[in-house]
Amino acid sequence: MNLLAIETSVPQASLCLYRDGQYITQACWQAERNHDAHLFPALQKAMDALQDASLDFILIGSGPGSYGGVRVALAAGVGLATVTGARLVALESWAQLAEGNACIISDARRGGWTVRLPDGTIEVMPPEQVNTLNYPLYSTEAPGALENKGIRKAEKEGLIPTAEGLIQTWLTLSPEARAAAAEKPAEPIYVRPPHITKAIRKPWEI
Repeated sequence: MNLLAIETSVPQASLCLYRDGQYITQACWQAERNHDAHLFPALQKAMDALQDASLDFILIGSGPGSYGGVRVALAAGVGLATVTGARLVALESWAQLAEGNACIISDARRGGWTVRLPDGTIEVMPPEQVNTLNYPLYSTEAPGALENKGIRKAEKEGLIPTAEGLIQTWLTLSPEARAAAAEKPAEPIYVRPPHITKAIRKPWEI
């Protein structure tokens, strides 16, 4: 099974090619709003390393995280899937961070916190609700960030999902779970409804 994984839901983005049971090429870069500037050179390197081998699946980290970053990766994945015939699959980025009965937490801005509960449910909670959770906390924020914002200390901090972690997640899935994931629409995880800006003028007035 040959896999290409792209994780751009976080500023510390990464890409990984898995071919014939080995990690062949990996790339990491730091980006905020310019993922595309780094992604395509890394993609070219990965496709060169693939050589004449076929690509079976393209795995995209769907978040939670940067909506723009995930969209860039999905757009690249759609184009690559069209050319190679590989299946495009969106996988939850935080699944690789899950461990035991811990909750994973990240700042959702606007006074809320994105929380992944041990059962895999993802929702936005206010700080006071987070502090009532009777589970260990794992955080994607920098050390001390939770305490500075009134959240109790996390047992693990600074966790970052990676492209290699997406591949590890995929390889641990059963054939049935893989088939189900491949059938789902490849789209970002929305922790809040997508924000849609209304046009100031009607189309026929522009």
